Amino acid sequence: MADGLHTDIDEGIAWLTLDRPPVNVLDTALLLYLADTIDDLGARGDLRLIVIRGAGRSFSAGVDVGQHLGKELAPMLEAFQRAAVRLASSDVPTLAVAHGAALGGACELVALADLAIVADDAVLGVPEIRLGVVPPVAAACFPRLVGAQRAAALILMGDTITGAEAARIGLVWKSVPPERLAEEATAVADRFRGLSASALRLARRTLRGAMRLPLQQAIADSTDLQVRAIPEMADAQEGLRAFIEKRKPVWSHR
Repeated sequence: MADGLHTDIDEGIAWLTLDRPPVNVLDTALLLYLADTIDDLGARGDLRLIVIRGAGRSFSAGVDVGQHLGKELAPMLEAFQRAAVRLASSDVPTLAVAHGAALGGACELVALADLAIVADDAVLGVPEIRLGVVPPVAAACFPRLVGAQRAAALILMGDTITGAEAARIGLVWKSVPPERLAEEATAVADRFRGLSASALRLARRTLRGAMRLPLQQAIADSTDLQVRAIPEMADAQEGLRAFIEKRKPVWSHR
């Protein structure tokens, strides 16, 4: 645990909780620690899922506005880029769980997770344009999630949307009533807990790699990856044999 971030690991699930009252503002130190934590968790072969959530009344109100000024700007942006890249490239699948506000950089982190569940009444958006600045990560990832027009509307006008609307347009996976958010996150974590860590890592690498390529190349590269990986994966062999033998697989996470 460090100031602003708690890490709890429970049976293959890592729960990262932003805890910097009152609204979990992300400063340079916290962003660097978040990046390092995701790196460290990626080295654990038994993890099936990293969950990022916020304590208190919000997921996070975003990056510290004061650190956008003077000599603090470059280190802060470098720290945010590092955290964003670590989240986007983690070998372990990621789930963002957001309630209250998820604004600016916090909204970008939610969008970068493999899966995101938000409260119906959560408030998401990148209002940086109203402060005379630009959200660089949103400019890179929002068009891929919601299309060019919706991304432009969010970034160029700085509007906020509800969690329900974010789910409707595809910025996040799903939204649920706020009183069900914790229950839904736990249910998703339980589903991941029953899967093979090595298979999940392979699936994540395949998915992320394919998203960067033209369709035909993505199909070819994804197939080649499976041909090379599956014979070497103990869990792949176990899962296939268990299916043939009509029994439940016993994962070694290798």
